[in-house]
Amino acid sequence: MTAPAVAMDTVPVTPEEIIILILEEMEAGMSPGYYSNLVPSVYDVHLNGDDLERLRPLESRIRDEAIRALSEKLSKLNRAGGPLLKVPLLNDKKNRKRYEALGEWSVEFHENTDDDARENPLVIHSTFPYAAGSDDRAGTMTERVIRRKADGQTTSTSTQRSGNLDSKRAAGIVYANIDYEDETGVHTYQMTKDLIKIGRGAADRWVDLKVVAKKDVSREHLQIRRDGDSGKFFVKDLSTLGATVNGKRVPASIERVNGEDVDKNVESPLPPKAKIGLAGVLFLDFRAMK
Repeated sequence: MTAPAVAMDTVPVTPEEIIILILEEMEAGMSPGYYSNLVPSVYDVHLNGDDLERLRPLESRIRDEAIRALSEKLSKLNRAGGPLLKVPLLNDKKNRKRYEALGEWSVEFHENTDDDARENPLVIHSTFPYAAGSDDRAGTMTERVIRRKADGQTTSTSTQRSGNLDSKRAAGIVYANIDYEDETGVHTYQMTKDLIKIGRGAADRWVDLKVVAKKDVSREHLQIRRDGDSGKFFVKDLSTLGATVNGKRVPASIERVNGEDVDKNVESPLPPKAKIGLAGVLFLDFRAMK
């Protein structure tokens, strides 16, 4: 006789815990500059549906207190004095780096719709703000994610994304147009970088083109790469349920090895004009620009 499943002990997420983890992220995500130490100012708080619903009436108050706590923490760091400058400034008697946040503080709340939302009831994603007028996350930056497990334990990861700062969109340089329709309507995405990733995205899965679709579409489903020398395009399937180009299955690039996903870096040529299928439930019309 099979024993009944035991429910997982879940520690409720509290407003205090959210703010404490945001403050921890602020210090952990610090990026040393030449004259100052820069701290992340953008924080996305991802909660499972039950916690988000429970805390929704307090959302505005939590945000206000988090921003107040961030400002106080920044002031405290500056009062304590940062590290000495490598080259002293003539007009600065203390000759120490200041702690600075780029732009205004931003704290936003989202529902975590990932499959493991119950096991990770609180996920905080911290970044630096992006350049005004740009919807591309380009350049070299570090994005950090901290997770609070259901049992109250926390883990953190950071991902550095590098590349030349993307000024192509502002200059009108578009390599390809991608037309698609997801659950929110009809869209056109302009590819202005040599490499983009497409999928549902998640707190810890960053994508350039984020679609709203069924979970058949993976969080990180597909990669499109443009070869800078030849101008040709290539596609890589990163998904669980597969991808197609003009109705033909794309070879999978991800292989399960010893319980972990390993990218074999398998790419396929992508024609200048193609219909790309994601798990057979969402289709992208790809068109390279001359």
